[in-house]
Amino acid sequence: MSPGMSGYAFAFLRSTLGRRFLVVLLCSLTICSLTFLALFVHLYRTRLVHEHTRASTQVNEVLQAALENAMLKRDLPGLAAIVDAVGKQSDIAEVMILNPGGEIRFSSAPAMIGMNFADVTREAGAAPAALQVESAAFTVGAQGAEVLRTINPVHNRVPCSTCHGEISGHPINGILVVDYHADQIRSNAFLSALAMTGSGGLVALAALLSLSIVFYRSVLRPLQGLSVATGRFADGDLSARFESAGRDELSVLGGRFNAMAERLGRTIHSLRGSEGFLQSVIDAVPDGMRVVADDFTVLKVNQAYAAQHGIPAAQAIGMKCHLSSHGLREPCSPTMITCPVVALRDQPGQSLKCLHRHLRADGSELFVEVTAAAVELEIDGVKRNCVIESFRDLADQARMSQEQRLSELGHLATGVAHEVHNPLSSIQLALRAIRAETAGTRLPERIEGYLGIVDREIDRCIDMTSRLLRLSEPSNSAETLVDLKETLGEVVSLLRYQADAAGVSVTVDIADGLRVIGVESDIGMVAVNLIQNALHAMPRGGALSITGRREGRGIRLDFADSGVGIEEADLAKVFWPFWSKRADDSHGTGLGLSICKVTIEHMGGMIRVASQPGKGAIFTIEFPSADAAPISP
Repeated sequence: MSPGMSGYAFAFLRSTLGRRFLVVLLCSLTICSLTFLALFVHLYRTRLVHEHTRASTQVNEVLQAALENAMLKRDLPGLAAIVDAVGKQSDIAEVMILNPGGEIRFSSAPAMIGMNFADVTREAGAAPAALQVESAAFTVGAQGAEVLRTINPVHNRVPCSTCHGEISGHPINGILVVDYHADQIRSNAFLSALAMTGSGGLVALAALLSLSIVFYRSVLRPLQGLSVATGRFADGDLSARFESAGRDELSVLGGRFNAMAERLGRTIHSLRGSEGFLQSVIDAVPDGMRVVADDFTVLKVNQAYAAQHGIPAAQAIGMKCHLSSHGLREPCSPTMITCPVVALRDQPGQSLKCLHRHLRADGSELFVEVTAAAVELEIDGVKRNCVIESFRDLADQARMSQEQRLSELGHLATGVAHEVHNPLSSIQLALRAIRAETAGTRLPERIEGYLGIVDREIDRCIDMTSRLLRLSEPSNSAETLVDLKETLGEVVSLLRYQADAAGVSVTVDIADGLRVIGVESDIGMVAVNLIQNALHAMPRGGALSITGRREGRGIRLDFADSGVGIEEADLAKVFWPFWSKRADDSHGTGLGLSICKVTIEHMGGMIRVASQPGKGAIFTIEFPSADAAPISP
């Protein structure tokens, strides 16, 4: 077999369809060949028997003529010699001459002379009446072997009537029986059938190879090419195409696949572009957003949602909403929390707003304002009720509100600087000019004392306005090195009057050299909130101590008051946005401590509270020290 044909055969056998085609074709050819062989053997055997019968008949006719001639001459020894000579032929098993009654008168086997033919053959069909009909058939001979037996009756003639009687009464003078060896006949038939079978098998094999090559080149190879192209296209290779230059049905199918792939490719590119545009739009929204199906599965999120919850966007998609944002394995109980998916089910076009407490991936809490709207979306060809949720971080909102307040305070401080600070500076200059003009004049000691008091108080007012201006500076990303002792001292000075009015004594014990990296106004805002909360916790007066120490690589600040304390059940709530509970019955926004917590965490620190009812509370802040040596890698 040539290398090309072997390659075709290998590729053909590797194909499932090729192997199936080969098996079916082999089975079909085998069945057809066996059927043809059986039919051919039967026909050939019949034809062979017919030919042998015809040949034996011709031989028998010659032999019959010789026998009739010997009978007319009454040459019985000659007749016996003829029977014996014919019986010695290689293809002849037995030669017998019977009388009309079936008795063997002459035989190439002398032992059978005088015996009845029916006894010798043990056949019911060997009756005298049956032997008077010319016939030829395969049967069992006297020796037990299969033979082709020919029977030829010797008819009575006029010359023979002298001895055998009238023709009408004795139509048969004798019966010539010749048995031919059947083995040779069957051997010839088998060899001929085998030769025909071998020839047919070679023809079938050649046809099978030809059909296989044609089938592979015309069907299997195009189908394999089409399968490879469709597989690549299904795996995302939109440039995959079927290459064929033919005009048969498979080439037409491949051309239609290419056209379909071209249209699908354009559609997919368009869809990807639209999806990318939509994702870019929702990613530009500062609030977290997600789309949730009616079975609580998250279908899409934006980057703000991923940042809020500390989870990659790709990981959030496909999760259940209650697991993604609440850390729950089962859906939220609608009787304990407002679930937008449940509340807006089967209400397309409706919306709601509620407050939720979420859990980030690291376990920290996230308080959000949820705005949800029900929409009907078509997903994979099926219309489903979905909910689009928007999450606004309440801590960010509170911080923005506080920053707005500080910004307004900054504008006020600027106005104070122009309207109060500058006039005070002018008054101070004028006062000092008067004191300089009257330096040589002896004024009453009481007047000199008053002028000194006025000068010092003016200095104090100018210093206070300067501190207020620095404290009210709006927060920005420009972090600086902040001295905690100086900053906290200024805050306490600003709130000293409020503390004295509340009957609270404030002591400050901040070690020297405690410095952090941050925004001074943010740290001042934290201190203001903590001191004011302590004042509210002591409606009947008390004591507030502010201490600062270095601990390892960090700095620790303690704000300890002697107020009413915090109930154990409320300790976990004090940092929640919009949660407020004051001992002096005043009403707050509930944003102060939540702003403090977020601000401190943004600086890399942490805040915690410890309290016992009736024994006051201690708010502890831990900052990374700006002067700590970096850790060696």
